[in-house]
Amino acid sequence: MIGRLALLLLALWSFPAAAYGGTMAREIPLAPDSSSVAIRAYGLGLVPFDGRFARFHGVLRYDPDDHARCRVALQVDVASLAMAQSAMTATVLGPDFLDAGRYPALAYEGACGRDGIAGALTMHGVTRPFGLTLDWRRNAVEGVGRLRRADWGMTARPFLAGRFVRITVTVGLGER
Repeated sequence: MIGRLALLLLALWSFPAAAYGGTMAREIPLAPDSSSVAIRAYGLGLVPFDGRFARFHGVLRYDPDDHARCRVALQVDVASLAMAQSAMTATVLGPDFLDAGRYPALAYEGACGRDGIAGALTMHGVTRPFGLTLDWRRNAVEGVGRLRRADWGMTARPFLAGRFVRITVTVGLGER
């Protein structure tokens, strides 16, 4: 998987500007100093449990004149997840949920369209289609997606831990 992601990143970096209709494409590295990758689940369907990943890398390539034209590749170190309570972090990283020992990385690859990003999320040993809605702002873009845990083989404690997880990726664009 890491070899495949490395090839994708190389392809994204060498993707010609002509593919964006001649407009100079922008390339933004995805890294913790300028981006964030966060999750939110709801315990008992009511209580939010938030977490952030501290280690990840990737690239966003986009056309500043046409936000429907972009590509993204992201790889996240699952064990870098931090939540408000260390016991909750240990549970989420444990075998009933993300199983960081067995599945140390999650990866996302996608391309923009008019309605957001369509791509594939590899997590917990499963690769499935996963879309993100996009909110382009002057200095950042935020992608938000909602996944059903069972679709990725995480079925433990559906009532206590909730069936769905929201993933939010925020990328600083460095524009003023």
